[in-house]
Amino acid sequence: MSADENPSRTVAVTGAGSGIGRAIAEAFAEQGDTVFVCDISEQRVGEVADAIDAPARGSVVDVSDNEQISGFLRSAHERTGRLDVLVSAAGIFDGYAGVIETSPELWRKVLDVNLTGCFLGTKVASELMISQGSGRIISIGSIATFRGGADGIAYTAAKAGMHGMTRRLAFDVGRHGVTANMICPGVIPSGIRANSEEVLGELSPDTVGSGSLRS
Repeated sequence: MSADENPSRTVAVTGAGSGIGRAIAEAFAEQGDTVFVCDISEQRVGEVADAIDAPARGSVVDVSDNEQISGFLRSAHERTGRLDVLVSAAGIFDGYAGVIETSPELWRKVLDVNLTGCFLGTKVASELMISQGSGRIISIGSIATFRGGADGIAYTAAKAGMHGMTRRLAFDVGRHGVTANMICPGVIPSGIRANSEEVLGELSPDTVGSGSLRS
């Protein structure tokens, strides 16, 4: 049975505590799917888990930590017997920091979360989905993938990397009944800037600010 034929899919959403990730988690839950959510913030993941009536399926996860993201996805699979959809929405934002404003530490942190975090989750999901012969892997990218002046240099590089990874991923998993796609939204209201300041702490460039738009 394919993921589309299963009336109650097992869905995992990273970065589900706010913004795009939360909206996606809520939309899947409204369709009757079993949704597992994770976020770096205990408060935010608790709020979304309560909102979709799934408190036991909410986890605090740093997606750049292989053991944490692997444990989250494998637990979802073990509890339901399958993993039908992975949505990688976790990400942090470096404002409009250019090459001069971007420290090596900021660069590494943004790529660790946005690009490596996406890869780590994708790797586990691919293994599980290939074994069951079906699945959907969806990564949340950005218009920054195609427009160099849309965001900071680290964020832009990470999203462009996700685009290339997704194209290669589709080649790897497509033959096994698994699809891989990347969504690249433009600027929309979300809490990514404030959340990114919280995660980055002293690494935050002055250009992050406390606004509420993301691209």
